[in-house]
Amino acid sequence: MSGLNEDEIRTLAKSVNLDIKNSDITDVAHSLNAMLEAIAQINPEGINSVEPLPIILNKRD
Repeated sequence: MSGLNEDEIRTLAKSVNLDIKNSDITDVAHSLNAMLEAIAQINPEGINSVEPLPIILNKRD
């Protein structure tokens, strides 16, 4: 699996209203890609046969 590049990380951050400073983007990219690589190695038997469920959050007034 190839890692996310800086532009992809900026786009993801913007989608959740998160501002990443240019001086921090390299560190964020390294950390995020390391986490994604670690998660990719977790592969419980049968995980691919389970349909994902949507996350629905209730807004509080």
